[in-house]
Amino acid sequence: LGHNKLPNVAEIIKLILRDESVHGTYIGYKFQLGFNELNEEQQEELKAWIYDLLYDLYENEEKYTASLYDQVGWTDDVLVFLRYNANKALMNLGLDPLFPDTAEDVNPVVMNGISTSTSNHDFFSQVGNGYLLGNVEAMEDKDYLFRFDNDDED
Repeated sequence: LGHNKLPNVAEIIKLILRDESVHGTYIGYKFQLGFNELNEEQQEELKAWIYDLLYDLYENEEKYTASLYDQVGWTDDVLVFLRYNANKALMNLGLDPLFPDTAEDVNPVVMNGISTSTSNHDFFSQVGNGYLLGNVEAMEDKDYLFRFDNDDED
């Protein structure tokens, strides 16, 4: 998208990323609820396991990234993004980032391409590729009481 190549494919990928961002936030929230129920020793064990697993996965991704991107010279940029993305996953879980990389370190073209902000293509019709967030209110028992006008006929 940042280079105006395959714009329709890029828009589909942005929609998928936006959807996955919502999933990651929700999964992280649910994890935090369960994590907070653990005692301190269990929390420390789980955190150690998570960081060990993430580092093992990152080492695997380093090798895979090199095999894919060394030929085109993108390996360093991709690794920065991988570290940034790993940190985002940890933060979704309520944990501290593992790597020093931040959004400012990621190639701006990539950051623009993965932006989950919405865009409107047509000012007048407000047609766009974003989600409209609904207003939510808590359900109450009275919400399930139905009255039908035909009940008098029975």
